[in-house]
Amino acid sequence: MAKPKLNPKIIDIINKKTGLAETTIRSNISNLRADYPQCTINAVAQLYARSKGFSVMQKLSQEDKATIPHNEVIKPKVKIERKISKKKENIISFITYESSDYFIKGHFEEVNKAYTKGCYTSTAILARKIIENLVIDILRNKFPPVSKENKELYYDIKRKRYLDFSVVLKNFYYKRNDFGITKSKIIDRLYQKALKFKEHANDKTHSWYHLIKNQNEINDLEIQYIIELIKQIEK
Repeated sequence: MAKPKLNPKIIDIINKKTGLAETTIRSNISNLRADYPQCTINAVAQLYARSKGFSVMQKLSQEDKATIPHNEVIKPKVKIERKISKKKENIISFITYESSDYFIKGHFEEVNKAYTKGCYTSTAILARKIIENLVIDILRNKFPPVSKENKELYYDIKRKRYLDFSVVLKNFYYKRNDFGITKSKIIDRLYQKALKFKEHANDKTHSWYHLIKNQNEINDLEIQYIIELIKQIEK
């Protein structure tokens, strides 16, 4: 009895579906046949095609089909692509401040993320840092560190670090008249609000027992109002 040959029409179908060369197709089917000795070569070709996600069953004879094991299914190789969501996270603009400075922008982005996530204690502490540095920047711009007198308004020369925020605020308040009548009134108001906020934020920084769990508590600190006062002074 002649040895069954692989149907060339089956090879054509597999070639069109996979783009593999005929020699590669024949070699792959031959290798797979070792696992299915009971199958005809064309039945093995069907199992091979099924592993690639299609069928050549229509080219098989009844004899070929009869040799295919009913409980043997080679599942097609399905490439699962992970879909990465490109949905932009909706960040609440808790406080806003226009700046082209990379680091200033970074701080405002971070404080808004903290607020959005409900990390209100972190929000207060970071906002304190922002306000402190904005006030120092105003003083530095108005009183450049070209003299010891100017520098000591915001910098501890002996300890080589900036003064405590409370001291900076007091110096800022004492120098308010140097900014003109209108801005001196704004500084007066800023001093009252910022001092109260500073004390509140200090409690959160230096004690385990001060946590802001309620959104209303952080909103009541009027941080954006303080920022708006700073904006007016900067003009």
